[in-house]
Amino acid sequence: MKEIPLTEKQWQFAESIEKHSVTLYGGAKGGGKSHGLRLIMLMRRLEYPGSIGYIFRRTFPELESNHISPLFEQFPELRQYYNEGKKTLRLPNGSQLRFAYCGPKKDLMKFQGREMHDLAIEEAGDWPHDYYDFLRTCNRSSRPHIKARTLLTGNPGGIGHKWLKRLFVERKYEGNEKPSDYNFIPALVSDNPALEKSDPDYKLRLSSLKNELLRRAFLYGDWDIQAGQFFNEFSRDIHVVKPFKIPRHWNWFGSYDYGFNHPSAWHFWVCDEDGNVYLVNEIVRAKMRIDEQITSVKEYLKKMTESGERNEGGIIFWAGHDCWAQKKGGDPTISEDFSKHGVLLRRANIDRKQGASQVRMYLAHKKFDDGKKEGPRVFIFSHCEITID
Repeated sequence: MKEIPLTEKQWQFAESIEKHSVTLYGGAKGGGKSHGLRLIMLMRRLEYPGSIGYIFRRTFPELESNHISPLFEQFPELRQYYNEGKKTLRLPNGSQLRFAYCGPKKDLMKFQGREMHDLAIEEAGDWPHDYYDFLRTCNRSSRPHIKARTLLTGNPGGIGHKWLKRLFVERKYEGNEKPSDYNFIPALVSDNPALEKSDPDYKLRLSSLKNELLRRAFLYGDWDIQAGQFFNEFSRDIHVVKPFKIPRHWNWFGSYDYGFNHPSAWHFWVCDEDGNVYLVNEIVRAKMRIDEQITSVKEYLKKMTESGERNEGGIIFWAGHDCWAQKKGGDPTISEDFSKHGVLLRRANIDRKQGASQVRMYLAHKKFDDGKKEGPRVFIFSHCEITID
């Protein structure tokens, strides 16, 4: 069999797989994800006799066009080892490369109890987190010479955008997740010499996309956006600022979205002399009782008063109209509950179109030919991570 060719970035992907339990390769479009994944999975079957690797896509046509057909076009001598019915390549050294797809959630049950030494999920952004979690339970090895590994490829956007960004870009871990298990190998079009040579205009076509969000995602692998984002004026580089000491005379106000099973959200804002607005803190948590919310709000305001960053006294929070909904049995409304404890709510203007227009005006920014900048008028302190997300 002829040599397996990899680009420099694809070799980095292969080396990362040896060191880390889970590696994500990709980012921008055209970085050689499918080609690299397929060849590395084949290489590892040859390197580890008796090993089993699975390549997953959401549908079989995607598997056929992205992996099965290209594999036999590049290595026609392998076709003799392929079982069409089982979609399995059985190599003479006892290794198996299996091609699998998973559409509806019930398809996952087909793989329960399987031992997958290498689990490869292509376009992981198309996969819900619970699908990934389930398949990871199959990613194990009972053979001492084979380490279980997960290989992912993907671009920003899609249903899996949030969990991929958390694990590989933000590197925020939960529960038993270990930071050393995860590694991200970003790739751009420029990391794929074969594509640049065969289709030199591909990068230009990506640059010409009218949708700025898609352009940033596909061309630069920008994980701070996703297709369908409503406020595409937002930019982490422009709107997110490091916290600073707030002048005592600046005007404070708040906003509040009631919740219990879904999080309640308190936001604390300040406005400077020029009308610029800064989000300086957030309290966003689920299953908080009214008394717990009141305590959290008052403790934060007390802290800022003691630090000299605000004058004494309460502030007004603008809230959704559900805070004034009458309860059965004549119990106090949410607004009345807060008012009794000195937290003042006022009815917000809940016109969504008008509100969106105002937010866009405050987010808007532009750069002129002479280098001067205009706007924006709203900024977010960098520790308000939930709001930024």
